[in-house]
Amino acid sequence: MKNNLDIIYRTFFFFVLVIFLSSCGNEDLNYMSGELTDMSTGETVSDAKVKFDIIEISGGNFNTSFEPFLETFTDNEGRFLFEFENRNFVKMRLSYSKDGYHEVSTIFEPENLSEEYVVNNNIPKESYISIRVFNSFPYLPDDVLKLRILNVNEECDVCCSSEYRYFNGAYVDTTFLCKVVGGDNVTINYISIHDDVSNVVENQVYCTPSDTVVYNCFY
Repeated sequence: MKNNLDIIYRTFFFFVLVIFLSSCGNEDLNYMSGELTDMSTGETVSDAKVKFDIIEISGGNFNTSFEPFLETFTDNEGRFLFEFENRNFVKMRLSYSKDGYHEVSTIFEPENLSEEYVVNNNIPKESYISIRVFNSFPYLPDDVLKLRILNVNEECDVCCSSEYRYFNGAYVDTTFLCKVVGGDNVTINYISIHDDVSNVVENQVYCTPSDTVVYNCFY
């Protein structure tokens, strides 16, 4: 009977010791988790690559550029998790990428030595608009064109801004590419001034996912 009690006590103290050591070890760990969703639909995005880059202090100095640290993929529910030891991080960056989507990233600073970070983000479907600006005959040296793209998803930090682009002079023939959110509708608005006469044009364009839409702006 005594031997059985000794075995029970030893087993009990062994498990207590394991739990204690595990809890002590976790005090020096950070956890980075989150969920990735589609910017347009709100649905979770699985099998997306998540890169964790850092800027850290080493030997009293730190680099100004990010260095690769960890990497993983989102699971079937769009979730990811990093577990890592305390380091002297100055900044951290999470980048998300997947075929058919624009790559996006978020940068933030560490809060404490031991912290559980929860960073949720969304990712836009890939799409582009190729816009050709062409001043056709008859043209004058004082010709002006102001062009902007409206109704681009405000959450898309990598997409085109809604600010005007200016094109001046008689001979204009150029093409530029804009990132937009696949599946969305945007509006191309431009004002041309020729011989002191203004003309305003506005057209709606559907952003085909995983494709490039060509738009010709002849004025």
